[in-house]
Amino acid sequence: MHSLGRLDGFWSEIENPEAVFGLFVYKEAEQSSQVEGTRVTVSDMYEEGEDSKDVREARNYASALKKAATQLSETGRSRESLSIELVKQLHSELMEKGRSDEEDPLPGEFRPGYAWIDESVGLGNRVRFAPPKPEIAAARMENFEEYMQFEGEYPDLIDIGILHYQLETIHPFVDGNGRVGRLLIVLLLMASDILLHPLFYLSSYIRRNRDEYTDRLLAVSEEGEWNEWLLFFLEGIKEQADEAFSRAKLLLHLREQYRSQYEDARPSIKTLLREIFTEPVFTVNRAAEMIDMTYPAANTAVSILEEDGVLRERTQKERYREFQADEVLDALNKDTDEIPSPEELIGQEEGRLEDITQ
Repeated sequence: MHSLGRLDGFWSEIENPEAVFGLFVYKEAEQSSQVEGTRVTVSDMYEEGEDSKDVREARNYASALKKAATQLSETGRSRESLSIELVKQLHSELMEKGRSDEEDPLPGEFRPGYAWIDESVGLGNRVRFAPPKPEIAAARMENFEEYMQFEGEYPDLIDIGILHYQLETIHPFVDGNGRVGRLLIVLLLMASDILLHPLFYLSSYIRRNRDEYTDRLLAVSEEGEWNEWLLFFLEGIKEQADEAFSRAKLLLHLREQYRSQYEDARPSIKTLLREIFTEPVFTVNRAAEMIDMTYPAANTAVSILEEDGVLRERTQKERYREFQADEVLDALNKDTDEIPSPEELIGQEEGRLEDITQ
């Protein structure tokens, strides 16, 4: 709760943080996709020519999160506003039709048949877990909704850990259950009035600890090991809240560095420098839309920032060129062991403030 409070306090100090650091939603979409075994990156989601099914579904994830978070804020941000219909809506927006009837994930619909979760054993597979049959799964989702909407005897974070386990175990959809479950964690944090903005991503922790994650869930079902699962879940919440805080601080420092460096620059450059923290990969045409200026003005701004090393042309083409803000993406994509801890960053800021006052 301390780590989440520090993160939420940081976002509250920034005017319109979702407009400034909205790429955090894309980071969650990236990590959630990678949990499923894809190699989708934040850059892929911004790339205009990239339209594979994996990238589309990652973009769908980001879009569904933004839409649901906005809807939640408009309805008063309470757990009572979360429902089975919202869960189905999330699934419908996340999933795309399969290439055949056999692959169809039935977006927005509970599975009509049996399901099972396999694991690899030698050269084959075996069933590791069998979720309940369809009619029982539907009934249990009604219990899930009731628990989700009303506060019980446990703290909110414990409830969220219980609800995540329950959704993954019921496995109500043909496919996409993990993505719905991970997305719902963020919405539950908002509905419980723990986070004001959806700029938090647990999927990175689950991706790094995927085997333990599935083992812990299974151990609850088989051995009743609730404490072990909840400790694992809470450690993930803490780690990712700290990581999100540190990444956001690094991005804010970079933004302030650019603001100081280009204090006397033309308006087109200043505006584009603000926009690259929301959309760090773009064409010149897109840059013109981002800064609401003409193509020549955008092209000049891009050329100057490319010459200064702020932007890099990534396609090596003569036409339809795309530019990338490497330092922004580097702050977003640094390995976790390369990121300073919140305490280190706060200590550095206090040291700089002390130097100034002296």
